[in-house]
Amino acid sequence: MANKFPFIKSVALILQTVWYLQLLFLFALIVVSLLIVIDSPVVDRYKLKGFRVQFQRIDLDKSVQNSTVYFSNGEARLHDKKTNDKFIFYRIFSVFVDAFLYTLIVLWLKKIFKSLETGNFFIRENGIYIKKIAYAVIGISLLPPLIDYFINLQLVDALKIEGVIFKARLSFDFRSLFLALLIFVIAKVFIKGAEIKEENDLTI
Repeated sequence: MANKFPFIKSVALILQTVWYLQLLFLFALIVVSLLIVIDSPVVDRYKLKGFRVQFQRIDLDKSVQNSTVYFSNGEARLHDKKTNDKFIFYRIFSVFVDAFLYTLIVLWLKKIFKSLETGNFFIRENGIYIKKIAYAVIGISLLPPLIDYFINLQLVDALKIEGVIFKARLSFDFRSLFLALLIFVIAKVFIKGAEIKEENDLTI
C-alpha cells in the first residue's frame, strides 16, 4: 500500500522525525529544570527571568506640549532579576504541557499512518485516534492559556513598578477549539463508517 501511495510513506517518515524531535525537546525541558533546581552555572537563570506581560498604562516622566505622555494597552517582555524562580518553573510547565500534547498528537498520527501503510483505512482504532487528537487540540487551546493567565495574575500581584499598571488577560485560541469540534465530527463519521464496514464484512 505504501508503494501504491508513496505520500503515505513520506508522511510517516516525517511524523517519525517530528516524534523524535518532540521527545528530544521534552527531555531538554526536563534537563533544564533539573539544572535550575541544583543551581547549576550551566543555566543562566537571569536570562530565563524574562516574562511576557500586558499593561494597561505606562506613564512617562517627560511631557510633550504640557500634555502627559503614556503608553496604553500593550505588551512587553519584562526582565527582573528579583523575580522568584517559581515563575520560571511555571513557564517551563506551560511549555511542557503544550509540547507534551503535541507529542501525543504526533504519536496518534503515527499510529494512523502505520495502519494506512498496511491498507487499513476505515478501522475503528483510527477513529478513536482521531477523537484523541481532538481532545489534545482542545487541551492545547485551553491549558497553556489558563496556566499563563494564572502566572500573569501572580506577576501582577508581585510586581510593583511606579508608573506602570499591569493587567492579566485570559485569551483562548477559539480557532483551534473550532478545529477540534470539526475533528470530533470527522472521528464520529470515521467510527461509524468502520462499524458499517465491520457489519458488511460479517454479512458476507
